[in-house]
Amino acid sequence: MRSPWQHRKALGRLAQITWNYGLLRREAVNYAPYRLWVEPTSRCNLACTMCPNKDFPESDLGFMDMALYRQIIDEAKDFVHDINLHHRGESTLHPELPEMIGYADAAGMKVKLHTNGTTLTEALSEKLLSSGLRLISFSFDGYTAQTYESIRVRANFERTLGNIHRFLEMRRERGVARLRAVMEVIDFDAVRQDSAAREAFVHGLKSRGLDRLIIKPPHNWAGNVSLETGETVSFSPCTFPWHALVICWDGKTGSCPHDFFAKIEYGNVKDQSLKELFNSEGIRQLRRQMLSKNINQIDSPCRECDSIRRKRLLGIPVSSLKYLRD
Repeated sequence: MRSPWQHRKALGRLAQITWNYGLLRREAVNYAPYRLWVEPTSRCNLACTMCPNKDFPESDLGFMDMALYRQIIDEAKDFVHDINLHHRGESTLHPELPEMIGYADAAGMKVKLHTNGTTLTEALSEKLLSSGLRLISFSFDGYTAQTYESIRVRANFERTLGNIHRFLEMRRERGVARLRAVMEVIDFDAVRQDSAAREAFVHGLKSRGLDRLIIKPPHNWAGNVSLETGETVSFSPCTFPWHALVICWDGKTGSCPHDFFAKIEYGNVKDQSLKELFNSEGIRQLRRQMLSKNINQIDSPCRECDSIRRKRLLGIPVSSLKYLRD
């Protein structure tokens, strides 16, 4: 349980980020990253229709070494508020995932996991429930087997939903109150057409204790997926370069999890500290480009990303606000 002091500290950090992003418009900041995305593995067991992972060359696939992971956590524990242990692959494929979660939790970080749920055996669920995990988010697109399996290629609707149901039941049985569980469903046309099956689907989850069902719009993975969003809102600078770092399984760093193929790279954690990388020339250049508001000058893939053209609140893209809250 986080203390009132820790919550005040987090709010102070968020105010500092907002000040540098929204008011001072600084390209060089005097603080370390608030949040990390750390990729246990880039490998995935599915070939989902909307995901670029299936286009990875074999040379880009791998698992993070535990020694490298511990190095990251040992440095980050003094300034990182929370860590997302997922990026481009299915994190539960990493054989040491529960140990990864426990190591970051012991360092005082709030640990989050996003998973497709297909490999969530009862044995793995037991380990995750005792690991110190604070948030688990399930990707599950479709309220019927036909829709789900047409999108989540190689997955089985009944088996995967059963895995998630059992995980929720085990959480309730063990009274793991600190762990929140949510499900994210992408609002595809095919999913929307399954509305008649939605009530029973949602009831099955809520009756087992799901905390929240999130219906989210599709996004274009920074131009890597062809998508008509219908958005007409003008460009706003992305918040990610001011608060986050993404670390791939091999130590390469970037600013945003939407940059699926890591086209924008700041350096490697094997060679530089996180603080150095967060104010490297690469990220400062991206901040400059964002602040110029000249979309044609911004590096691809950020130039192609639909997230920075979506609705805003107080000048901040609404899609980014969830990443700036505790």
